[in-house]
Amino acid sequence: MKGYIVTGASKGLGLALTRRLLAAGHRVIGISRTAADAEEAGVCSDGAVARRKAAHYAYDLKCTDGIEELIATIVRSLETEPPGALTLINNAGMLEPIMPLEQADRLALTEQMHVNLLAPALLMSAFIRATKDWPASTVRTIVNISSGAGKKPYSGWSGYCATKAGLDMLTRCVGLEQGDGPRAVKVVSIAPGVVDTGMQELIRGTEPGRFPEVERFVGLKQTGGLYTPDEAAERIIHVVEGGRFAQGDVLDIRHLPQA
Repeated sequence: MKGYIVTGASKGLGLALTRRLLAAGHRVIGISRTAADAEEAGVCSDGAVARRKAAHYAYDLKCTDGIEELIATIVRSLETEPPGALTLINNAGMLEPIMPLEQADRLALTEQMHVNLLAPALLMSAFIRATKDWPASTVRTIVNISSGAGKKPYSGWSGYCATKAGLDMLTRCVGLEQGDGPRAVKVVSIAPGVVDTGMQELIRGTEPGRFPEVERFVGLKQTGGLYTPDEAAERIIHVVEGGRFAQGDVLDIRHLPQA
């Protein structure tokens, strides 16, 4: 059995990842502000066995002070029945504030930086330290969920684009630090494409004055140009489970072979 720690696990892509991983028989530990109900997470259909394989920790990644202890607690909880592999998926993300940078509220911008970049960095650091004494035979992996916005600038998304670009570079740097030795933690960044989640609803409801490219995203919805969360989750898992990446890779689902 493999173990997965998924941030932002209660909705959207994180929920789809959780459902698919549980269905495959893996142990999944979700981190989010609120838990998805059991039916949404697909736990009820699998009965008591799935419930034993699913756990949730309520934590708001806007607050970074408790991240070290959170990961230490999760890792300790796995020691009684160690998984054959353990993967951290940094999926949680925050698009707001959507507006020119000079209009952005200081608190909202700070929270966005915390959720999208600082929290993943601290989670990665804590994960590597907490599992450093695990057997070399246990494959440890970190998957950072990035975005095409980390490579293409968008007016109104200054903070979001900057944090996703930072997440990609963080992946590359930690990949270099870990190297390819037998005890290295594998690190990869994956952009899931444009996924039909609540974030897309938020984008489509934004005034053009705050986000000039809003009509493009409205058009993607109208023409079926969005991945469903399940489609994106399936392709991400295909990459991760199959080891279809090199150390420190920055990948985009849209440029990869179909699963």
